[in-house]
Amino acid sequence: MPIALQLLAASLFSLPFSLLDAWDAVASAKLAARLKAIKDAGDPTSLAELAKRYPDPPPGRNAAQHLNAAFAAMDVQDKAIERLAEGLPVVGQAQLPEITQDLPPAMLRAIRGYLAANAEALAALHKAAGLEECKFDLDFAKGVEMELRHLAKMRQAARLLALEALERTESGKGDDAAASLLAALRTGEAVRREPTTISTLVRIACDAIAIGQMERWASRARPSPAALERVEAALAAAADTRLVEGALLGERCFGVHIYQTDVLGPNRAAKLAQLGWGDGPLPLAINIVPNAYFKMDMCHYLDIMEAHLAAARKPYPQSHMAGAQAGLEVEGRVPRYYVVSRMILPALGRVVIEGQRHMARCETARVALATLRYKAKQGRLPAGLAALVPDFLKAVPPDPFDGKPLRYKGDEAGLVVYAVGEDGKDNGGAVQPLREGRPSDVGFRVRWPKAQF
Repeated sequence: MPIALQLLAASLFSLPFSLLDAWDAVASAKLAARLKAIKDAGDPTSLAELAKRYPDPPPGRNAAQHLNAAFAAMDVQDKAIERLAEGLPVVGQAQLPEITQDLPPAMLRAIRGYLAANAEALAALHKAAGLEECKFDLDFAKGVEMELRHLAKMRQAARLLALEALERTESGKGDDAAASLLAALRTGEAVRREPTTISTLVRIACDAIAIGQMERWASRARPSPAALERVEAALAAAADTRLVEGALLGERCFGVHIYQTDVLGPNRAAKLAQLGWGDGPLPLAINIVPNAYFKMDMCHYLDIMEAHLAAARKPYPQSHMAGAQAGLEVEGRVPRYYVVSRMILPALGRVVIEGQRHMARCETARVALATLRYKAKQGRLPAGLAALVPDFLKAVPPDPFDGKPLRYKGDEAGLVVYAVGEDGKDNGGAVQPLREGRPSDVGFRVRWPKAQF
């Protein structure tokens, strides 16, 4: 527990009870006004209200049953199948050979063996991809202790489908590989209505795995225009401009629950210790800090969350740009003595930045595939993205980092469509991962093994 808070507890405890009661009345009124404003705006403030926004799919249309079957099939694999994974590329983490290079024969054999061993899981994942709705069994009454076991399996499922797309790409089955990529995107889409921040981040991770493999597919498989168009439509659906807003709405409800149930409830010290604040039981002093202090802390939390939501509700891409700026300001806006706010607010910045990168990945991939359709029809790459409008795109999407149109470069070796990235600098389409840190730009690169002009 911070020393400053221990001193604060001692000083507050010495105040006359009349002053403490007055402070509590003022803090309670301020908190009630903020919660009422949220309700009046039509937003949820409790986990019960949040759960109502996670509706049940129609009977027989819930993809979760097939996803759970796939997860179970992956779980029952024995050590023999685990050994098949030796030599596999970890799609989404490790580097594959350059797009212009074939996969090593040993790696391709390992991939095929692993896919054959996971045939049951793959079949279930493709069934799930054919359904529009998905709802896992979540118990919102448990609050932050709610079990989200399926999230640990989502990325594994996306990697399995990406490996299937990789094998089909290397085998010259471009349109079959498109089906695998569509299923991988649908894996992330399965949690789109799940109102938790971690679900949003897992969805983003699944889409990133699919789009990363999509570059190799677009470069090597020579997909048909029809297959390109199908994947473009899936990318357009994945590029949800309200993704960050949904995550923040859920995050605020969980934050309110933490305050009302844990921080303002009995045995505060033990509850905060369970949330990860401190290495062991907190000093008794935390329990004698007046509730008025934590109510003011909660007011501050709600004010900052409201500022983030106001940013997220601006028209795209201003929503993402304003949200990123608000994220940079969080540290300076949270007084050091509001310890709970300082504990739970910093995660907002990550959600906003990952949301920007997600939009950049989806939109640059979609535009790059539209560019390939243009090339298939015209026999050459366009001089600029404006040439794609209106036959291949309704409009050139904006960069979620600076609001300008997405950038593009094309030459005899391939093409790249990119956004500037969080540094705000145009680094010439340098979208490949660097040895340290993130890529300079965020985008989608196509490189052909041989010149196709």
